[in-house]
Amino acid sequence: MPKRVAMIVYRDCDPAQCAPEDGVCPAVKVCRRGLLTQEAPGEGPMIMPSDMCQACGDCVPACPRQAIRLSEG
Repeated sequence: MPKRVAMIVYRDCDPAQCAPEDGVCPAVKVCRRGLLTQEAPGEGPMIMPSDMCQACGDCVPACPRQAIRLSEG
């Protein structure tokens, strides 16, 4: 059975626009396991490593641009 994982749709992702005060992605702030990261404020987040994602789904509603979705891994 395929495992569910969070996937980032980068064409929809823009932390500088959805968090103009600090450029830190709101989804990064709520990831309990610290798997969503950003290299620098304003840059898109990455899931590192994606195979450790537990598909808790906290990041999905936290993304104001709806750029994160749960999908079969």
